[in-house]
Amino acid sequence: MKDRFEVARRIMTFVLVVQAILGFVLDWSPNHLLNPEWHGHARFHGALLLFLLTGVSGTGLWLLWRKSKEPEVAIKVAGLISFSMWTPFFYVTFLLPGSTLWAGPPANVPHIAGWVFYPNVVVAALFLAITAVAWRLPKRQS
Repeated sequence: MKDRFEVARRIMTFVLVVQAILGFVLDWSPNHLLNPEWHGHARFHGALLLFLLTGVSGTGLWLLWRKSKEPEVAIKVAGLISFSMWTPFFYVTFLLPGSTLWAGPPANVPHIAGWVFYPNVVVAALFLAITAVAWRLPKRQS
């Protein structure tokens, strides 16, 4: 059980660190926050959310690595942070009319075998799968 917890903790550390870094690498760019076509207040909210994600991910890291009588709670919280970050990729466009998963020109949306392909949704699915594995690892076997 302890070894499984340690593996889960390391996986969740990876997830929290990478999601915080990826946010800045991918979103602090000319096709997102630095896009002159974006309204200034939209850029403000985008940057605000990047810093919020970094702070929340940092809090998750602290929970994962602090001494605790209930270390499994840290895995759950780290998982919830990750789930909260990545699941909206699958429903936000349904809740917010006019929003899109593609940051480029609409004519340049990638397709594979005739199907629309959003790379960010693939990344979200990958992070959700990794998080689900870490979430399940420490659970006792019945």
